[in-house]
Amino acid sequence: MVGEIGTLLIGLSLAVALYTAYAAWRSIQLSAVPATAAQGKTWLQSAQNATYALAGLLGAALLVLLVAFLTDHFELSYVAQHSSTVIPVYLKISAVWAGQEGSLLLWCALQALFAALSTGRASERARPLVPWAMVFLSLISAFFVAVTLFLSPPFTLLAQAPLEGRGLNPLLRHPGMIFHPPALYVGYVGLAIPFAFAMAALITRQIKEWTAAIHTWTLIAWLGLGLGLLLGMRWAYDVLGWGGYWGWDPVENAGLLPWFTATALLHGAVMQEEQRGFHGWNMLMVIFSFALVLFGTFATRSGMIQSVHAYTASNLGGYFLTAIAVTLVGSLALLFTRRAVLKTSSATVENLLSRDGMFFLTLALFSTLTLSVLVGSLLPTLTEVFSGQRFEAGPEWFDRVTGPQFAVLILVIGLCPLLGRGVAALKRLQQLRWVVIAGAVVVPVAAAMAGLTEVFSLIGFAFVGFAGAATLAEFVDGVITRRKRTSEAFLNALWHLLRLQRRKYGGYLVHLGVILMAIGIIGTRMYPFEAQTSINVGQATTVGEYTFIFEELKNDFIADYSTTWANVSVYRGTTYLTTLQPRLNRYTGTEQTITVPALHPALHEDLYLILSGWTSNGETATFKVVINVLVNFLWLGGLIFLAGGALALWPRMANRTWNIVALVVGLFLLIGAGWAMWGMSHGSVSYGGGRPLVGQQAPDFRLSLLDGEMVSLSDLRGKVTVVNFWATWCPSCVDEMPDLQTVWEAYNGQNVTFLGIAYQDSETNVRSALVQYGTTYPVGLDTGDRIAEQYGITGIPETFIVAPDGRVAYVHVGPITADVLSAQLDALLK
Repeated sequence: MVGEIGTLLIGLSLAVALYTAYAAWRSIQLSAVPATAAQGKTWLQSAQNATYALAGLLGAALLVLLVAFLTDHFELSYVAQHSSTVIPVYLKISAVWAGQEGSLLLWCALQALFAALSTGRASERARPLVPWAMVFLSLISAFFVAVTLFLSPPFTLLAQAPLEGRGLNPLLRHPGMIFHPPALYVGYVGLAIPFAFAMAALITRQIKEWTAAIHTWTLIAWLGLGLGLLLGMRWAYDVLGWGGYWGWDPVENAGLLPWFTATALLHGAVMQEEQRGFHGWNMLMVIFSFALVLFGTFATRSGMIQSVHAYTASNLGGYFLTAIAVTLVGSLALLFTRRAVLKTSSATVENLLSRDGMFFLTLALFSTLTLSVLVGSLLPTLTEVFSGQRFEAGPEWFDRVTGPQFAVLILVIGLCPLLGRGVAALKRLQQLRWVVIAGAVVVPVAAAMAGLTEVFSLIGFAFVGFAGAATLAEFVDGVITRRKRTSEAFLNALWHLLRLQRRKYGGYLVHLGVILMAIGIIGTRMYPFEAQTSINVGQATTVGEYTFIFEELKNDFIADYSTTWANVSVYRGTTYLTTLQPRLNRYTGTEQTITVPALHPALHEDLYLILSGWTSNGETATFKVVINVLVNFLWLGGLIFLAGGALALWPRMANRTWNIVALVVGLFLLIGAGWAMWGMSHGSVSYGGGRPLVGQQAPDFRLSLLDGEMVSLSDLRGKVTVVNFWATWCPSCVDEMPDLQTVWEAYNGQNVTFLGIAYQDSETNVRSALVQYGTTYPVGLDTGDRIAEQYGITGIPETFIVAPDGRVAYVHVGPITADVLSAQLDALLK
């Protein structure tokens, strides 16, 4: 029944979408004749009501699919493929758009919702464009609904429902995957709005007002794409286990390309709204933005472009190629027929070193970046089709081609504030020269002092310092100017600037975020570090500045997967940092093995550890170590970037309460994103101060022995002390007790003493075990695990030999034999 209801809703949606397009077109025809203008308004209202109905029908279909997932309707093929009874509710929700069928339905629902809101709540300036915009938006909706209904239906029934589903793809179980696809779809769907209104402006020859009318929708789409890209980068960093965040994959690029053109459109729209031209540029940017949205859909769903992010091969490629061709040919032909109107509205950029010139250069840079990335994305497929040999444009190719362009873009970001006041530009530049010089010099000098001395990176840091100083100076200058008028405190003045000039300072926050992200990109791209090492249990090995001790290998079964993880203590020099737990998960339903890296983040670099394999007895494991220099500037810059976009989008509300609510919600989302990046453990746990390394001073402690005596490790200075952590519930601990007793009897009285420390155990059990195994050396209980925490105990048994001077001479993880212990004691006593 669920399948029939869902299919019926999608079928009705297709009919309503086609009716909406016809009703809107009919209203245009009737409104053109004065005698039938009233009928035209009636048809237009009917079309508007139909857009609401379309949004409601598709929203209901999406809700039915969500209910099917939450209630385990495995008779639906799509639900059986992407869900199971054992996955948690939040993963069942994200599974709705985990596959091609559900994601297309989500796309359709968002498309219909955006169409209804943009046409139903259009401003007075946009009203004349609404009928034609409604035609285009309805046809776009009809296309996607038809593809969903006939080519990729989410409500297909199985002949026999399985008792259990396969479960969600393990790669998609990251929290970011709940929000990454919807955020990208908001961006993709949102760009259809400016495209539709731009086509309406061309048809009606009203090209001056359309950018102002769709500014908010363009900003929503741009922000959605930015958020989706950032979440996707973090997902790749946390889940894919290769140590990077951006591999210039064609599907990754498919999301980046429309973001480039949308960014150019936002800048061009500002100039058009100020009546400074750029009409032709803006039309081209909006056309290519929507065409690139279709290209991204083609890249993801056609199966013709190879990518870890793409869906499996399907028959959708030809349809989306046709849609791209129709969009480009039709819109460019329309643009060509209106070239005279565009020419009369154009303005000429006379000087590149001016505000207009910087905007023009920004549009040109984003256009060349778009073309460069598009060519690199298509090269493998095109070369294989036309020459039979596949040319892979790898990350090195993309970095080499786009790197100089991004460098110029950062330079432009720094020049924009300095050239933003027309005739006063030179004077302003002179006033801020110390800021500019300081930024351009201090940042690369600081980088060089930190050991980052590669020439091209220092040039990049100089550009970043220049742009960052110029951007921050704009905030400081604005605050100083306001304080001269109002005598406000600095923070109050800054708050009012952000509140009253949201678009301007929101844009500068975006620039600041991009500058910080550039620092992270320079660090990770120009100072990569990767090494592979094999470590025995209990052994210490040094990689770079870090020392790793492989503690133990563990296994467990959780829900629908088994997991194997390693405990690895990490030190910088002799200072304990954390214990990392990289793991491998094996999923029974999907028969996939997923590497889950462990991460220790710091502002200057991230330590990234991957469990690559291990021997059959678990005594040796192989790890991949990746150090990502300055990568956290990328994530921090991304948060500031999103905050700036949200500030520019933040609506002006007269009600103070709603302003506060909007601010709290925005801060909550940013804090949540920050917590996802730095607050989660990412496979990192802390065990007190960590295990003391050989050569370090052994942590002092006081232990109450079972005979009532109190002993301190410092009291035993001058003797060789064997400290053994054990428990009666630990089989290997019990197995080694006879060996320990044998060595105790052999070395007692030779300046050697033993201390057995019972870990998480009861006095009754301990006394019973000592009697059973004839143990006579001193033993006490570690009440509250205080001593174990001091020694960084992650598992037992563990044995430490402390030299007479109080330093750790030997550490053994796991059960120790009499021969090994005797050899170590002999070496110390000699």
